[in-house]
Amino acid sequence: MSTATLPLDADSLRVEDLSLPALMRELNLQQRPNWLLRKIMNALEQQRQGKGLGWSRAWNKYGLNVFRTHVQNQRDDPDYFAPVTPLLTHLLPLVPANYQSFVNELLADPALMVFTFYHNHASAEAQYEGLTLSFGRKVLGDPSKRDRLDLILEDRRLDGRVDGRLDRVRLYVCPWSEYQHEKTHFSLELGDPAADTLVPAQALYESCVRHYHAWKGDEGRQWSHWSARYIDYFGPRSFIPVGSSFS
Repeated sequence: MSTATLPLDADSLRVEDLSLPALMRELNLQQRPNWLLRKIMNALEQQRQGKGLGWSRAWNKYGLNVFRTHVQNQRDDPDYFAPVTPLLTHLLPLVPANYQSFVNELLADPALMVFTFYHNHASAEAQYEGLTLSFGRKVLGDPSKRDRLDLILEDRRLDGRVDGRLDRVRLYVCPWSEYQHEKTHFSLELGDPAADTLVPAQALYESCVRHYHAWKGDEGRQWSHWSARYIDYFGPRSFIPVGSSFS
């Protein structure tokens, strides 16, 4: 069968209506036109998002263009994670006690997985470039689910430029035990440039930017999977601001 066309007639199921196993089967075949693979992959992502499977969360995908992802390890990269502690020292007193306990337990877990996602974020109100420092672990007894903690640091684009100074800091605390019920989680956003919390956040951001440039040519640091070519929020940058920290 030619990959130029796929003989789906008018009575076929919509891609969005396929079951998760059927979507996985079609994706694993990888013998479809690119436009259809993209449609199938995004339908799969919608189903995974709806079920809370894997790493994806709403704040990691909508309005985002993720142009690079690096992999880290707390044990092997202590310098990278050292600036996280001062920032969390400022943020955690603003977090309910049960979520504080979850954060401390998650970060101490020897099975912790860590990724940094570098992104553009665009909405009708503003454009940003920035990064998500994303911590997670597989849920005990169900490895398709994840406990999550995300720190999102962003520099707003104004008149086509960014200045390397943070304008927005967001925290998402997402234990699976709560997220499985109505997608419950805790979130916090700080956007006042004068806020004390932005001082340690700026230090973390600048450290992450330095490591980005040290690692961007290191193949061992890159996260990649063939499926990312067909997911809407992964791909080349939709804009590159003047003064970009990630040039």
